[in-house]
Amino acid sequence: MKVQFFILFSALSFSFFSQGGFKKGTKGNDYIMVTNDGIQFAVGATYLMPSKPINGIITDNTGARGDFEIKPEGKIGFFAEFGMVHFPKWKGIPIKPLKKSRIMDYVDWGFGYRQYSGTETTRLDYKNALGQIILTQTGSGEFKNGYVFGQFAAHTLLYVGKKKIDKARKYFIDQSLGFNFDYNLFQGTKVYDNNFTQYQAELKFQKPFMAQVHYSLGFGIRLNRAWMMIPGVQLPVVGIYQWNGFNARMNWFSSQYWPVQVQLKFMKLFERTPKCGAYGDPSDSEFDKKSRMGN
Repeated sequence: MKVQFFILFSALSFSFFSQGGFKKGTKGNDYIMVTNDGIQFAVGATYLMPSKPINGIITDNTGARGDFEIKPEGKIGFFAEFGMVHFPKWKGIPIKPLKKSRIMDYVDWGFGYRQYSGTETTRLDYKNALGQIILTQTGSGEFKNGYVFGQFAAHTLLYVGKKKIDKARKYFIDQSLGFNFDYNLFQGTKVYDNNFTQYQAELKFQKPFMAQVHYSLGFGIRLNRAWMMIPGVQLPVVGIYQWNGFNARMNWFSSQYWPVQVQLKFMKLFERTPKCGAYGDPSDSEFDKKSRMGN
């Protein structure tokens, strides 16, 4: 997956506004109705997109000559998150030309744990006066960093298709901007394996605390009036701390890595029976709905 792909996707996605506000479910056979609040949880995989290899000329105190290459590699990790979701009750200002009612459709927040994994390998090619390789040495280090995190995000929805569950469209595109705050609780190794010490570039390591602006994009499926499933992807776009000139990459060893999160998210809105009772008149149900909406 290329960096350019994510940047293009993000730019195109945010050119849209959300289509329509959240519509609560109406009475069914059991008169159960959903509220504006609920829980959300997500699980998935993480991956560190590595920076380009570093190439140069060997420098050491022995006067040896040759070339080196430092090559980073990302590995698969995992994450899990649990939190809450809130759909605002206000309907927003209609945008008639676009047939949309508001930009922000809901907010969510949560806490979780994620693991980022990667490796870095250094290859040294020693050469003679004729430029021929006479000796090759390699060293590598693998790290696994375990972060506890909290996140908050504002989401906008773009509905697609005509199929509906109750009064709401079944399919939608979900995109968001948010903040995440991570702390590296279980830090990975900071040295190469097998006592390798012939590092050819400066070693830099991400500080334990991170604050980032992240973007997410997903395709939502409403399973029923209360449950929604949203497979998607999330990635940081700006690193607030440590600030690195709008660079959201993480430093480890002599390389940089851009964390990407592939996720499967579920949302479950709370349900309740109208105050008029399970066998009340439909007009009473509508009155109860308006009362809870503040009308």
